[in-house]
Amino acid sequence: MALPALLSAMAMACFCGRFPPLLDISSLIFWDMAFWLFPLESGMPRTPGVNVSCAFCGTAFYVPNNRKHTAKYCSRQCKASATMHKGCADCGVCGKSFEFIATRANTAKYCSRECYYKSLRGRGSVTYKCEHCESEFKGSPSHPRKFCSRTCVGKSNRSTFEAKFTTVRKQMLVRNMIQACQRCGYDAHPEILGVHHKDRNRSNNSIENLEVLCPNCHSLEHSKHISHAGRQK
Repeated sequence: MALPALLSAMAMACFCGRFPPLLDISSLIFWDMAFWLFPLESGMPRTPGVNVSCAFCGTAFYVPNNRKHTAKYCSRQCKASATMHKGCADCGVCGKSFEFIATRANTAKYCSRECYYKSLRGRGSVTYKCEHCESEFKGSPSHPRKFCSRTCVGKSNRSTFEAKFTTVRKQMLVRNMIQACQRCGYDAHPEILGVHHKDRNRSNNSIENLEVLCPNCHSLEHSKHISHAGRQK
């Protein structure tokens, strides 16, 4: 007898035994409750049957006697896997033979995802010509490209000088154009050299309008436009 059913029956019998009128029937209450509670606690008896091995995975499973000759699979998944019709084909990339299910007979072309991704390379692409090295490369038609690599992008940016007043010194430093004063030749400390606009127009940052000068030559250049006649004695 299940232990929970036995304990419940004992508790009810003890409760009824505290009252004198119910003292004589406490034993009857115990056996009645034990009889009714035992099936509820232990469950209904299982239908007689046998254990059968799954024809696909080999797992043993229980079936009633009326299904012991017809039951073959332990689950629907095993039944679907065992009854699935398969075909064989050669991979379109590596040539390896592989199996596929019948529903993919018209679409199965590759043995793995790696081969599928390899087949996508170059598909639907357009041929471009690099503007720097003039080599041909393939790219997406929706994203036109001018250069074949980042190296060519950097080389092209260094060869074409397009700077603003706030970035002209940085652009010249990247191209190693600030090395020495173009008038006196001072090169002891290149970090103090400045960039001078010949036409005094800071918006004109073409390379022909720029001149590298040391602080002395730069000051002398700008002092030409300052009148010192009134300061001289």
